[in-house]
Amino acid sequence: MKRIAIFGAGVAGQDILKEINQDDDMNYDVLGFLDDNIQIWGKKIINTLVLGGRSKISELRKSKKLDEVIIAIPSADGEQISEIVKLCSQVKVGFRIVPRVKEIIEGRAHLQTLREVKVEDLLGRPVVKADVEELKDFFTGKTVLVTGAAGSIGSELSRQISAYSPEKICFFDWWENGLFELQTEMRRDFPKLKAEYIIGNMQDKLKVDREMKRIQPDYVYHAAAYKHVPLMEDHPDEAVKNNVFGTLNFIKAAVINRVEKFVLVSTDKAANPINAMGITKLITEGLAKIYNGKTKFMAVRFGNVLDSFGSVIPTFRKQILQGGPVTITDKRMTRYFMTIPEAAQLIIKAGVIGNGGELFVLDMGKPVKIIDLANNMIRLSGFIPNKDIKIIYTGVRKGEKISEKLFIDKESVMTHKEGKIFVTKSMGLDINKLQSRLSKLKDLATSGQKTDLVRELKSLI
Repeated sequence: MKRIAIFGAGVAGQDILKEINQDDDMNYDVLGFLDDNIQIWGKKIINTLVLGGRSKISELRKSKKLDEVIIAIPSADGEQISEIVKLCSQVKVGFRIVPRVKEIIEGRAHLQTLREVKVEDLLGRPVVKADVEELKDFFTGKTVLVTGAAGSIGSELSRQISAYSPEKICFFDWWENGLFELQTEMRRDFPKLKAEYIIGNMQDKLKVDREMKRIQPDYVYHAAAYKHVPLMEDHPDEAVKNNVFGTLNFIKAAVINRVEKFVLVSTDKAANPINAMGITKLITEGLAKIYNGKTKFMAVRFGNVLDSFGSVIPTFRKQILQGGPVTITDKRMTRYFMTIPEAAQLIIKAGVIGNGGELFVLDMGKPVKIIDLANNMIRLSGFIPNKDIKIIYTGVRKGEKISEKLFIDKESVMTHKEGKIFVTKSMGLDINKLQSRLSKLKDLATSGQKTDLVRELKSLI
């Protein structure tokens, strides 16, 4: 019989206890509640004693051979959950969690909803609920094009937009395997969806022009980009050719083909950029502003998304599975994080509320220390940091910042009435200078003059 303690003596914890009590075949021995509210320590709730707070976990492991803690505090913030996970990990006690309040669509907490603790639980970010009817109206009868559709953000945008039943949706990407996997998934999950899957490189202007003319999309969600900072530091010419001029191909084609709305997916690395990738994304924000008119262009800027391809979390996960070490560039390193579904929801929302010319910045919450993220992931895997799995520091990589900003110092920012979205019309870029320098940028990138190209990029900020 598994000996458990329920952390949280509120409604969710009581629901779990009632369900255990009602099933005689349940193989659980509930030792008691744990709760940080000192006022209820020593009291009985549903004939079950509140044993104390989080410090009791170690004592219960020794005295009662505690096997598992069920974390039943759906409204808790990430720091609270992280501390409980840390205490459980230290004494080799298992742990599961009741999903956050908004993950439980309706009704009570149930045993079958219990799941493993995820990294996003430790960030303390609330789940965004979309206005389903508003979004259905927005996409009804519309043809949508998603670029970079096989990527982390692009594929989630594709899933969510498809769920709102547009007239037609087209998926554009150069990555054949990724697009094939997306096609397989979409045909399974949305069998009635009218969809096209287009293999193409956005640097191929003739291909972009031909497909845009044929498709005649109403909305374009442009998620295609090179994004890895150190690689783009080594190859700034490719960053410019792809991120700047590949995007410009789609922007010009959108204007010619009278696209209604064009949403550019950007990055926090475009704020006070110190690397080639960030500068190229800042330039694309500027291009969206230059071409805004009958076609409504808007950019959406946000930080790192959890578990995206090539991001720190799958890297850490792989290192942990291999037994370590987990590598971090610098102990001071911080980053903003949000989940992929949340990022996609807010990008879609920005397209709904945008009137053209805006730079939307998603509310990323508080920046997260990468060392804390690594420690938490090691604990979630059942190990103790720097005992079972070592953490080593490798030094800041070329083009990296210790911390990121979502806005530059000169940008005037307003909170949008929708919440979770800030809006600014400042770009942190000289638009007139950009227009006069595009041909020079193209020549330098095409000829591979990397040193001169980087100098030119930095002169635009």
